[in-house]
Amino acid sequence: MFIEPVFGKKFFGREEVLGTLQKRVTALKGGYRQNLALAGPMLTGKSSILRHFLAGIKDPEVLPIYVELAGDDFPAFSRRMMATLLFQYLKSAGIKSSSDLEALKSAAMPTIPDTVHCVEHILRALKARKVDLAYEALLGLTSVFKSETGRNCIVILDEFHNISNFKLKKPYQTFGKYIMVQKSTMYIVSSSQKTLLKEILSKKLSLLFGNFEVIEVGGFDNQTARAFLSDKMKDMSASDGIADYLIQLCQGSPFYLEILAARFAELAHKRHDRYDAKECLLDALSSVLYESNGIFNQYFTNNINFFTDKRSRRSYIQVLVSLAKGASAMKDIQVQLGRSDRELGDKLRRLQHMDLIHNSGQFYRVSDKLFEYWLRNVYSIKSESVVDDMDIKYVEFKSLMEKDYCEYTEFRAKRIDAVAKGLFGMFNNQKIRIGMYDRKLPRFESIEKRDLEGGVYEVAGRSDGKFWVCRIKEADMADEQDILSFWALKPGDGKSKIVRKIFIPLKGIEHNAFLLAKEQNVWVWDTRQFNEMLRLFGKFEIVL
Repeated sequence: MFIEPVFGKKFFGREEVLGTLQKRVTALKGGYRQNLALAGPMLTGKSSILRHFLAGIKDPEVLPIYVELAGDDFPAFSRRMMATLLFQYLKSAGIKSSSDLEALKSAAMPTIPDTVHCVEHILRALKARKVDLAYEALLGLTSVFKSETGRNCIVILDEFHNISNFKLKKPYQTFGKYIMVQKSTMYIVSSSQKTLLKEILSKKLSLLFGNFEVIEVGGFDNQTARAFLSDKMKDMSASDGIADYLIQLCQGSPFYLEILAARFAELAHKRHDRYDAKECLLDALSSVLYESNGIFNQYFTNNINFFTDKRSRRSYIQVLVSLAKGASAMKDIQVQLGRSDRELGDKLRRLQHMDLIHNSGQFYRVSDKLFEYWLRNVYSIKSESVVDDMDIKYVEFKSLMEKDYCEYTEFRAKRIDAVAKGLFGMFNNQKIRIGMYDRKLPRFESIEKRDLEGGVYEVAGRSDGKFWVCRIKEADMADEQDILSFWALKPGDGKSKIVRKIFIPLKGIEHNAFLLAKEQNVWVWDTRQFNEMLRLFGKFEIVL
């Protein structure tokens, strides 16, 4: 691990996810059990969320059991789960004990003998190498504990997908069978392989899919990310432009932001009166992304070495690099590769399954924006340069960094309606996935924008006498009146037709207004969806 999970005073944000977890605990005590699944990329803070949540459980009616599936074999996992249950029980009862399983059994025997006997049964099965028998008994352990103590258990399995690495006959089917009958045990599972986790829930645990509430964990929202940067930099000032640049480049990732904030502050303190914010930014990025011992350089190098099969690694990396350089459709990738690749479709599907890229209609993008940046500006320079001179490569890298930052500064200075107009101008009959549906984006003959009252802007694109109209509200939260006035909009010439209305509420939208928009077939793009569109077309994302 590059960074340990944080909890307690060091924990930051995530109120919505923690609120959902706490609500489910309250419901469990009331007799309603809802299992949860946390899905998200590596280093987005899932383990930190779970450990912080775990540390906050002080309720005597529930017993939390956290086990990380960190590549151990099944016997090691079993012993850790049993030891954790006994340790947590003894801790809640005020009984001191060590972390040794035998010592925990001895300490717990006087008060929960049935549970300890079940533990001993599991250990005998493991010793006899009857792993499937041990697995079933292990899953039934919380039921024995409930019968003996009356306490509900919350079992947290971090990196749950690793269960498939255990040499068990039917790991998921058996798991599902026990969950069906264990109404007093709530399971919280997590995985950094989002696509794989959803596949497990929808296929291998298909009967239970509706019994798992999936929570997607990504980077911080803009407001939380700004507060996080401010906290990490302490008294070190960085302009809003630099903070926004880091937020959109890192997609709010707490891991990325923490490393970059610390490096930026360190450089700024060293330079004192020679402090230049832009130079500190570029040097901070260089030290972690470009240098051979840079933490991000090592992490991303490990990514491409670990996630791609050794025999076909080069061809997969070439696809990733072509995407990082701006190719977004299959035909564009073929052009970048300089040859026809009959297996390109299979490679793209494989990369999607590994969560390295994502797909929207005919568009493909590298999922992690900073990883994309590294592929384009570090990996490709180091691997493709015809002159093997480290100084020349570094100068080229720093030039590309400065160019990217300057272009972002220009983008950030634009009004939001100009950004939307620029996006509309890139539509060219492409297919894109919006929500659950694939939509075709027309090629506009003309695009106009105008200011309305109350901090509202309008952008209209015309194609063959038909209009797409987009309204953007920047001032405050959108309400029903905003939707009603938009819905009543008609073309001024009486001949044209508005075929699509899009509303972008940058400060959010009231629930009733959202329902009204849905009823009137008005597309509502929140800031996240708008940014997804911008990124698919290779644009910077807005940070509010």
